[in-house]
Amino acid sequence: ISGARVAKAFTNEDYEISKFEQGNGVFVNSKSAYYKTMGMFMAGMEFFTTILNVIVLAVSGVLIMKGEMTTTTLIIFMMYISSFVTPIRKLSAFAEQYTMGMAGFKRFTELLDTEAEIQDKPDAIELKDVKGDIEFKNISFAYGSGGNVLENICLSIKHGQTLALVGPSGGGKTTLCHLLPRFYDITSGSITVDGIDIRDVTLSSLRRNIGIVQQDVFLFAASIKENIRYGRIDATDEEIVQAAVAAEIHDDIMKMPDGYDTIVGERGITLSGGQ
Repeated sequence: ISGARVAKAFTNEDYEISKFEQGNGVFVNSKSAYYKTMGMFMAGMEFFTTILNVIVLAVSGVLIMKGEMTTTTLIIFMMYISSFVTPIRKLSAFAEQYTMGMAGFKRFTELLDTEAEIQDKPDAIELKDVKGDIEFKNISFAYGSGGNVLENICLSIKHGQTLALVGPSGGGKTTLCHLLPRFYDITSGSITVDGIDIRDVTLSSLRRNIGIVQQDVFLFAASIKENIRYGRIDATDEEIVQAAVAAEIHDDIMKMPDGYDTIVGERGITLSGGQ
């Protein structure tokens, strides 16, 4: 849905519909097999309970005619059968819910058990009183087991200096920027901030001292105020307004129905691209 504009821009509506129908077909087939199995099980249950009642009634009728059984006994016996069958029916419904629930729970626990690839060293220190001198010393980096994306890069940036990385797509500009906050760890060399290797400081203190405007802007389904504050959770309302003024969005925010309390929707769907 979020890519609807792109699909329209390239007149690929029919292609997207075809992809959806294909994916939906796989889903329908898997669900059909599941419901077929459940249908057979439930039909078997109904057949079992029905035939059980028929057998009991037939046998009881013969016994009553012979005087070996009373009607009261038959009624009590039928009540026992009902009490026996009802839990089995509930158990079958529970089995369906259990299967679906366990599948989701398994995926959830696998996610929780996933350890972060980049963690603090046991003796990591806090990065304090940062001036902002950054140096890349003969750094190399590769994604997984692939070849080096960056190799023997040397770069020195003094505090207060502005630097632009210019080059073709896929040249490693974004990757280089992602190495500073340790979204990835370099394979060789070192990166220092004020002469301190970033691997020797805690991730939280390192990232607190870095401001990032990413290429793919993600906004949470929350208010504008909460999204701006996400960069520093303890920011005051005044600081949030100052940040908005600096970004030249304050006037637009004040024109919105609820100002800074306006809910922007998932990925900022209620805002324009420029906003």
